[in-house]
Amino acid sequence: MATNPLTSFGAGSGLDSKALVDGLVDVERTNRAKPITARVELLTARISALGQLRSALSGIASSLDTRVRSGELGLQLASSDAAITVERTGPGPGGPVASGIVVNRLAAGQRLNSRALAGGTAPVGEGTLTIITGRRTGVDGGGFTFAAGSTPSVNVTITPANNTLAGLAKAINDANAGVTASIVASAGSATLVLRGSEGADNAFIISAAPTGPGPGLERFNHTPGSETMVLGEAAQDAELVLDGVAITRPSNRIDDAIPGARLTLRRTTTAGVAITASRDGQAISGALADFVGTLQAMRQLIGDFRRPVADGEAPGPLQNDPTARALDQRITRLVTQPVAQAGNLRLADLGVSIQRDGTITVDTARLANLPANRLADAEALLRELSGPASPTRPARLQSIAQLAVTASEGLVRQRDAANRDLAKVERAAETQRTLLTRQFAAMDRAVAQSRAVGAQLDQQIAMWTRRDD
Repeated sequence: MATNPLTSFGAGSGLDSKALVDGLVDVERTNRAKPITARVELLTARISALGQLRSALSGIASSLDTRVRSGELGLQLASSDAAITVERTGPGPGGPVASGIVVNRLAAGQRLNSRALAGGTAPVGEGTLTIITGRRTGVDGGGFTFAAGSTPSVNVTITPANNTLAGLAKAINDANAGVTASIVASAGSATLVLRGSEGADNAFIISAAPTGPGPGLERFNHTPGSETMVLGEAAQDAELVLDGVAITRPSNRIDDAIPGARLTLRRTTTAGVAITASRDGQAISGALADFVGTLQAMRQLIGDFRRPVADGEAPGPLQNDPTARALDQRITRLVTQPVAQAGNLRLADLGVSIQRDGTITVDTARLANLPANRLADAEALLRELSGPASPTRPARLQSIAQLAVTASEGLVRQRDAANRDLAKVERAAETQRTLLTRQFAAMDRAVAQSRAVGAQLDQQIAMWTRRDD
């Protein structure tokens, strides 16, 4: 069996050959790996610092975008009377609003009431109820005509499993026919109440087809000439006058009367309700002050990462990093850069400036003197700054943050290459260990053989000496 040179080290020479090999290999490995390890650590620090800068810039952009999207900086809608509430939809109105509205009638949904039954568990009879939506028109002398709409009819089936008033109400609600069923209980009785959606075109009729003995589902019939259920309220559209123009809408929630505004009608009015939209300069001023404060903190963070060696302190991880310098330059350039999407307005026009010591400040008095017709441009400017990254929109904060992303990707590739170099050093060290192990093992064997020969010679000499004596 072959002898393992690693386990037979020193057998012939008496030296700690394994320790000698380990020492030689470790010295070689350390000398070759030390500069590569330092490079990996430096690249890792730069990647981390650039990641913090990108995250900070994205956070500033997201915070500003939230304020822009909330409508805080845009036209603020208001109503002079609680009879109509108003809120913005989408980006809100495209310009100032000054409208007057008179509400003559609210939209309503049709309501039908059944005859009273003993209770929610009272049987209603088996069979089918067919619900059809459309437009109901009253006729002189009572009664009505009905024109079915485009919505398909819906069948509600009552079987022994749901043959109760409560089961009928649940079956109607589960059918999603645009009709809501509820049970109103009083002393010793229960009444089925059906309600349709708002709007004259959402009226409905119910046609009963009972299959069991009476009294059955015919008690819930409501068709022209057979009005077993009682009409409690007719379906109707809202009627209002907007800026002198009479209009109707099928719902009390109206999104298409004033662009960018949702009106909710609460009650009728006898006088006009003023709906207005105007900009709040204070909101823009507050948002701008917060934005400038975060930009200044951003520049301080960049400056800390770029700091040189001073007072015995280590330099910043981005001391000579060109991307950090470019980020700082792009941020300061925002102050004087006109933005086409905002009528070429600049942050400097809003009172933002860079002081001699490099700090970014804002003069709120200058913003207060901005012409009212440019407040929309001020909002557009902040919206543009907070938008998503785009190669054609370099003024956006997210576009600036993208510089750090691109640079980090390059640094990661460099770090990966350095780590591969470290792996090569490790493999080379193991190869060297194997080679040295073999060399020292061979030396041990040679020394052992030499000693064996010497011992034989000593024995032979000793024999010759004894023979001579």
